[in-house]
Amino acid sequence: MNMADIETLAESIKARGVTHVFGIPGSGPSLTLLDSLEKKGIPFYLNHFEGAGVLMAGAMGRLSGKAGVAVGIKGPGLANMLPGIAACRLENFPVVSLSEAYPPDTPSHTSHKRLDHQALIAGGAKGRRFFSLKGPNFTDLAVWAEEEVPGPVHMDFSASPIPSDMPIPGNKHGKISSGPDSQKIFDIVSNSHRPIIIAGTCAIRKKMAPALNSLAVPSFSVAAAKGIIDETLPHAAGIFTGVGGEFTPEFSIIPMADLIIGIGLRHNEVLNVKPFGCKSINLDPLGDELGYGFEFDHVFSLEAGDVESLLAGLRCKSWGLTELSDQIRNIRRHMLRDSFMPANVFRRVEKYFDHQLRIVLDTGHFCTIGEHVFRIRKPEHYLSAGQGRYMGIGLPLSIGASLYDPDIPTVLFSGDGGIGMFISEVKLAAQFEVPLIIILMSDGYLGSIRASSISNRMTERPVTILQPSWYRVFQAMDIHSMIAKSENDLEEILNSWRMERGPLFIETRFDPEAYQHMVDGIRP
Repeated sequence: MNMADIETLAESIKARGVTHVFGIPGSGPSLTLLDSLEKKGIPFYLNHFEGAGVLMAGAMGRLSGKAGVAVGIKGPGLANMLPGIAACRLENFPVVSLSEAYPPDTPSHTSHKRLDHQALIAGGAKGRRFFSLKGPNFTDLAVWAEEEVPGPVHMDFSASPIPSDMPIPGNKHGKISSGPDSQKIFDIVSNSHRPIIIAGTCAIRKKMAPALNSLAVPSFSVAAAKGIIDETLPHAAGIFTGVGGEFTPEFSIIPMADLIIGIGLRHNEVLNVKPFGCKSINLDPLGDELGYGFEFDHVFSLEAGDVESLLAGLRCKSWGLTELSDQIRNIRRHMLRDSFMPANVFRRVEKYFDHQLRIVLDTGHFCTIGEHVFRIRKPEHYLSAGQGRYMGIGLPLSIGASLYDPDIPTVLFSGDGGIGMFISEVKLAAQFEVPLIIILMSDGYLGSIRASSISNRMTERPVTILQPSWYRVFQAMDIHSMIAKSENDLEEILNSWRMERGPLFIETRFDPEAYQHMVDGIRP
């Protein structure tokens, strides 16, 4: 790839508003590209594992709405990118991964680091194209990554660009895909007495928070869309998972409804799809193209403006707020029944920062508690593995978020299973002194998996963490580290931290038997 081609690619990346690039380069065109980007004021962050770089880029894509960028080498480099690519696909984070590659016409006997990139990438990305002289170009791939449904797109590039590659598939979405006309949609909503909203992540991308926050009917979001409804408002019902237990608002409030209104509600964003028991409609720019598992009475491919107009018609309706308030009070009382458990940690952190923070949840039993206890006011203040429940991605997501927006603190909650998967990337957090607090929720087991061992009377050895503490490891990586054994300990530690001092690690340890029972009545 000559310098003119490199400049073209670098200019395209800059023009898309990319502010950070992650990964591990090779000595060929990837290094030349990074040199060009650095001269254009776009810094590169050297990772210890390529998959973490994709996740950091994905976090920036989720927060900015613009595709993040990660770079790697051919073969093993792309193979190492795959965990990050797969997670971004599950979470619908827009990202363009770039890797060096052999041109398509390279003789088969050239085998150094050679793997079939198309076969590697097929299951995890929206698609793959080769950097070419006539296109598709980087801008085309970035738009592809960003458009509904967002996700990772891969670009191969070599020292010799190919003439052209296949065009990017275009969106083919009609205005109304099924059901009655627009007037009848409004009639359905107008004739309801007890409507309920369930918002998917599409509502974040369509910037629907103001419209949703203006309502006075019970309004849920899927876990990955937490914050699209300001959860401090009286009509905010928390998360809908499809498996909520007897203490959750979804268990008691949804059966009261006479109409469920989904906003981009999709089967991959919940843990279980089941009938609602009342009339239901879904408003989604993709219509029913995704093949919903939900049995909606009607699915409409309405644009965001149409949905906002419909929601405006709901502002005259108000119901269920007293019942909702009682249910939320009951679930919080239930979760906070023990003296020092994850719920107490979440409550203390929320109170201390007064919602002026971003939280990142990894996955595990503690995540179930955090999704219900912690109240998020803005969707940009929350990141998680809410759709894929992909254990371990919380750490690189939180570092990427801290680098993207260092004006507010980011607090990561991780468990015994996820804390170590990308532990080497903590060195980046220390190097750049990001305002990040890492809280380890430790019971000494893979807690949520241990539940199966117990209920099925199977061995617990595979789910037991023999040495669960990471306190000294973080200390050795130049991260200020503390242990909290009570809410008072936690309060003192938080009082002593300042954003400008860089990252902080807090290890919290819980009774493993109480930890097992903390989700009783919340998640089966």
